[in-house]
Amino acid sequence: MEEFLMKIGDLADLFGVTVRTLHYYHQIGLLIPSQTTASGHRLYNENDVKRLYQIITLKNFGFSLEEIGKMTSSTDPDPLVLINLQVQKAAEALEFQQALYNRLVEVQKKLKAESSPSLADMVALIEIAQHNSQNYLTEEQIAQLKSLYSSFSIEQEVNMKKEWQSFVARLGVCKEENKPVDSDDMQELAAYWQDFLKTFSDIDQDIVDAAHKFHAENKDPHLNYGLTHELYEYLSQAIEAMNDEC
Repeated sequence: MEEFLMKIGDLADLFGVTVRTLHYYHQIGLLIPSQTTASGHRLYNENDVKRLYQIITLKNFGFSLEEIGKMTSSTDPDPLVLINLQVQKAAEALEFQQALYNRLVEVQKKLKAESSPSLADMVALIEIAQHNSQNYLTEEQIAQLKSLYSSFSIEQEVNMKKEWQSFVARLGVCKEENKPVDSDDMQELAAYWQDFLKTFSDIDQDIVDAAHKFHAENKDPHLNYGLTHELYEYLSQAIEAMNDEC
């Protein structure tokens, strides 16, 4: 029976990696092809394919290539180990989604009653979101936000919520009316956003950068507090226009 062998290009296509990546894995001894033709072409057998599956799965779990090399030292990799890890990861993802769902339901109830989530709700949701695939804040920055929240009086928090609601509503109207980003209204809203972020930049500029990244990347309507992805892009254009004038 003829031995199963794959060319490097076919293997790369199968796993969605580049040929250069496979060359590098060969170079560091992580995935050495079982055979090499007289002309120097790499050929991979069934065990090589199983090993690459292990490597990619472990890499997705956050292990370094050095760690993966030690974990996959067996000449006959056992795919059950990887399946068990993937089952564990899926279970953790389900647990996260359930926790996020429960917190969102709580905030939804508050929104119906109060029209706006409190800063405490916002921080709690950010903290939950840290367990998702995209991380925006460090544990230290979350602690800083919680400390900032605890320093606000009830009156300050109420005023912030009202100002935020007005900001989002006015921004929505400007978007609907297609006002130029350099108009007085849009420049006033851009200035409000900059002042709002200054509250956090006084603590840590990285928090401001994280806020920009979050709103630029996150399209989840539950987590943007009215500042939708479309409104944020519109606002960003106004901020650019403001900076151009400076």
